[in-house]
Amino acid sequence: MTNEIEKKLWERVDEYIPRLQWVPFLKLVAVCNNLAFGSVKEGSDIDLFVVAKTGRLFTMRFLITVFFHFLGVRRHSKMVNGRFCLSFFVDDSYLNLSAIAKSQDYYLAYWIKNIIPIIDSGISEEFLLVNDWIKPFFEKDEKNGLIYSKKIPYAITKAGKFWEFCLDGKIGDFFEYILRKWQISRARKKTLAVKDSSGLLVQEHILKFHNIDRREEYREAWIKKYGSELKLTKDRFIGLF
Repeated sequence: MTNEIEKKLWERVDEYIPRLQWVPFLKLVAVCNNLAFGSVKEGSDIDLFVVAKTGRLFTMRFLITVFFHFLGVRRHSKMVNGRFCLSFFVDDSYLNLSAIAKSQDYYLAYWIKNIIPIIDSGISEEFLLVNDWIKPFFEKDEKNGLIYSKKIPYAITKAGKFWEFCLDGKIGDFFEYILRKWQISRARKKTLAVKDSSGLLVQEHILKFHNIDRREEYREAWIKKYGSELKLTKDRFIGLF
C-alpha cells in the first residue's frame, strides 16, 4: 500500500516540479521529509526544500506559491493530501543549517543527508559540504538516501531568464523589499497564533514554517531506543516512526 502511495506522489513530483524551471533566482528544489525518507502514508503531502539566490528569496517564494496555488496543488488549510508543502525556504547564503540545530539533533542530521534534489544548479553538493557537521551522526560508509533517477539538469527557461533580467536590478530590489516586508509581517502574525512557535523561523535569509517541531521528541525517542552512541541509519531512523 505504501509503495503505491509513494508512486503516486513521485508521479506528481514528475508532473509539477519541472514546471518551476521558469522561476527566476531558483537554485534548488528538493523533496524532503517523509517522501524523501520513504515513510509516506495515506493523506501525506509532498514537502519541498527550496533555495533561492541571495537577495531574491521573497520574490522567488511569492512566484512559486502563486504558481502552485493557481495550479491547485499547494497545501493550505485542510487541503493536504498529495499537495506540495512550501514550508522551508533559504537563500544561498544560509546553506549551513547548524544555526537552527538543536542539541543532538538526529532528525535534522538525517533530514540534511536525505534531501532529494529535483532541480539543482549544483548547489546541493555545496549544501552537503557546508553541513559536514552532521558527519559524526553517521557511520563513515553511510550513503545518502534515495537517488532520484529523473533529476532535472538545471536549465532555466527563456521566461526565467527574462524575469531575472527584469527583476535583477533596482526594480527587483524594490519588489523584493515590498514582498519581504509583507511576507515577514504576515508570517509573524501567524507565529502569534500558534502555541509552540519553535518550528517557525521568519528571517531575511530563511523561512521555515513547521507548526509542530518534533525534533526534541525524536531525540528522546532515539536515545530511549538506541542510546546516544549508536549511529544513524535509515532502518534505525525509520524505526522511530
